[in-house]
Amino acid sequence: MRAVNLLPPDLRDTAPKAAPRVRREKVEGIGAYVVLGVLSLCVVALAGYVLLNNSVKQRTADLQTAQERSTAASQRAAALKPYADFEAMATARVATVRGLAAARFDWDQALRDLARAAPSDVKLASFNGDMGLPGGEAGGDPLRGSIQAPAITLTGCASSQLGVARMLARIKAVDGVTRVALSKSEKSSGATAGSVSPCSGNAPPSFSLVIFFERSAAAAALAPAGAVESTVPVPNVINEASGAAETPADGAADGAVDGAASPTPAATPTGGTP
Repeated sequence: MRAVNLLPPDLRDTAPKAAPRVRREKVEGIGAYVVLGVLSLCVVALAGYVLLNNSVKQRTADLQTAQERSTAASQRAAALKPYADFEAMATARVATVRGLAAARFDWDQALRDLARAAPSDVKLASFNGDMGLPGGEAGGDPLRGSIQAPAITLTGCASSQLGVARMLARIKAVDGVTRVALSKSEKSSGATAGSVSPCSGNAPPSFSLVIFFERSAAAAALAPAGAVESTVPVPNVINEASGAAETPADGAADGAVDGAASPTPAATPTGGTP
């Protein structure tokens, strides 16, 4: 439909003209949201950086404090180390003393019993007692090193072979003695006829024997863990189970061996001829 101006021509120019209509542009908000998002990310990143930096500083401070405490503790430990060393040394010495006390052998009682048991016609030339430790002296008798236990090695002479047997029977009856090993018992030969023997009689025999104390507390303390009783075939001159008897050459003149119940030794001396 066409518009028609009904005003007279002289009034047409004076009439107010309608303002032209301005067309509104369509507003799109994507840019604002993008800006706000970027700002938010910046704020979050800044907050994270600040928190992380504060955490690193705190951890660094804690590490420095721990290092200072460790240094102080090390210095204190170094200052107290002499006391710890002294305590360890004292403990070791106490253990050593206890071991020595446990491994102590009552030599006084053993010597007293042997002195009472020895017959009057037996004279000793040497006496050697030892604990039987590895590397120790063997006491001069080849049978001494056969058993690791306290033992006493005797050498000497008797008026007769029966006197030697009498001494062996008495020693075997001594409390604590588990084995009496005779190494030799031989009469003086013609080559040594000129030598003077402290024992009386016709060619008095000289002997060498070893007295073992295998069941003593010292032997148990010195034995290694798990060790069993020695089964070394060391000759035992007192063999009560055998019941055998051997009469010495000059036994008729010396009589019975300290009582009729005492058995006569059954083993022949290994070191010489009776």
